[in-house]
Formats: sequence, C-alpha cells, structure tokens
Amino acid sequence: MTKALIVGAGINGLCTAWALLRAGWQVQIVEDGPIPNPLSASWDYHRIIRPHYAAFPGYGARIGAAHAAWEAVFADIGSAPYVETGAISISHQEGDPADISARSLAETGVAHEVLAPEELEKRFPMIESSTARFALLSGGGALLADQIITGLLRWLVARGAVLVPQCRVLAVDTARGAISTTQGAMQADQLIVAAGIGLPGLFPDMAAFTPRRSLVVYADPPPHWQAAWASGPCWTGIGGDDDCWGIPPIGDIPMKLGLGRLSRVANPQFDRPTSAADTAEILAGYIGIFKDAEAFRPRFTLANFYLMAPDERFLLQRRGETLVLTADSGHGFKFGALTGLDVAAALAGDEAAIMQRLAGY
Repeated sequence: MTKALIVGAGINGLCTAWALLRAGWQVQIVEDGPIPNPLSASWDYHRIIRPHYAAFPGYGARIGAAHAAWEAVFADIGSAPYVETGAISISHQEGDPADISARSLAETGVAHEVLAPEELEKRFPMIESSTARFALLSGGGALLADQIITGLLRWLVARGAVLVPQCRVLAVDTARGAISTTQGAMQADQLIVAAGIGLPGLFPDMAAFTPRRSLVVYADPPPHWQAAWASGPCWTGIGGDDDCWGIPPIGDIPMKLGLGRLSRVANPQFDRPTSAADTAEILAGYIGIFKDAEAFRPRFTLANFYLMAPDERFLLQRRGETLVLTADSGHGFKFGALTGLDVAAALAGDEAAIMQRLAGY
C-alpha cells in the first residue's frame, strides 16, 4: 500500500489525508504543535463559505464543488457541522467589491439575488441601507471549523492514520521525500508539505509567502437587534475598502466581526496578543454599516495567522518526491475538502492539470 507523509495538521493537511485514505493510501501526519493545534490558521469556531469574490471569480465558480466536497466529508464523519445563513454584500458605489461580485456571479451562473435598498431594509433591518445602491444575497454560511477538525481526526484515526504531534520538522529532503524532525528521520512514498505559516521556514525560496495577522471580535448585538441577527446572514464586502466580513450569532457562539483592512504581515511568535485598541478599531469600522454598532458588546478579540501567497493564489508544486501545498491566502478553509480531493486527484495522475487549476482560481 502506498504511504503518504503529510507535514501539517491544519485543514489542508487533514483533508488531504482524508482524500488519500479514501483512495487506499496509508497516511502519517506530523504537526509542530498539538493535534488539533489551537494556533493553526484553521482553528476557530467557524469559517465563512460564500461565492462572493470580486477579484477572484474563479473562487466563486468553484463554491458549488466545495460544498459537494464538504458533503462527502460530512457523510464520512457522521455529522454536518455547517449552518446555512446566506451571505450578503452591499454595494455603495459602482465598481466596489459587491458590484464586481454581482457581475461575477451573474457571468458564472451562481444563484443570487440583487436587493434594492428598500428590500434590504425590509429583510435585514439591522443593516444600514440608507447609503446602499443594492445588496447582493446568495447562499452561504458558516463551516463550524473546530467541529469539522475534531470530526476529521476521529475518522482518520479510526481508519489507521498515524498522528505525530509535537514533531518539529528541521529539514526537508525534497528529492527523497524525507524529513528530519525532532522525533527522528521520516520518509514515505510521497511527502506532502502543507505546513501553513511554517512553509517559508522550511523553504527559504518561499520568503515572499508571508504570515498575516487577522483580527476578529466576538460580540453581542444590542438586545433590540438580537432576534434580527439570530436569523441574519454572513457578510463580506459590505464596507467598501474596509472589507468588513463576519458571521452572525450561531447557537451559543456570538457574532464574529472582522475588518480586512487591519490584516497585516506580522510575526506569529510575538504578535498574537490583542489590545482594547484593536477591539475598538474593529467595532468602529461597523459604525454606519450595522445599526447601533456603537452599542455592540465585545466578549473577546482574537488574532489568527494565515499564509498569504504573493498573488493570493493556491499553490501545489512538485519538488522531486515532494508536493508543496499552500491553499490559504485567507480563503483556504472553505476549500479544504475540495483541496484534499484535488491533491488526491493530482497523485492519481492528473497532476499538471490540477496544479494549473489551483494556480488559476
């Protein structure tokens, strides 16, 4: 039986392991920290999945395939950690992200609605509509990330996957498909390095791939808007260049509010602490976007780190007996199951076509 050695137990490494086990491979996964790793880019309560992509219509066009891949994962793990909420973007001027996304969805045939300001006000009264040209509404929702990861881990272990936590990779021999680690040398028929923010440290020629710090505030809306938000949509591209994005309250999980313009290159080792100023800046970004945003009550603020490719594209690259995978750039989780299937398809003989497809999202 062919054996794969996977470096990285984030969503891309785990979904690659899932797809390879389904295809009859043996799998071993090594991870620098614990498994699951609470410091990985993948670990959080949830992640958005939606087709709104102004700059990358190829992402939106593959969301249907991404949903299908997640359905296959859910069938295997015996649960469906996903909540359909819908996804909304708001256009304030011609050529803004929501406007471009609306045209992209129309051109690619992805189902969506375009809501006039008065319809936006009627259906989502907690969102400010006075300055809106229109709202773009589509399918989408929240992938419950921590539940997906723990479900995948149970499934993988039950089917013989070997997990090696607290195993730091010291060097990669790409020609041989081997690694030296703090737990000794390891080798397999196929080495797959999906180390996320650890990739530049393993491959010096990937220095242009940078860890970025993304802040989110978990908060409660004011009491008079709680019922509206309980059935509200995920959102992205509602604040113009500020790139407001987030997820409504889901069960016991409070609202998640992000502000993309605050994303920056940073050091994951030193820049994880957050401040009251961080929280205040994110909440201030929603004034004029959500009604009574100044009355939102923050619970906590988190810093997450992900790897940004120079052109924000996914990368699957062959180096000898090694495949290097980075499928993040802030978009990786929603495509995790599909990326795993893509890697398995590449190893089954479609390598060049899959590499080209990933690079051309």
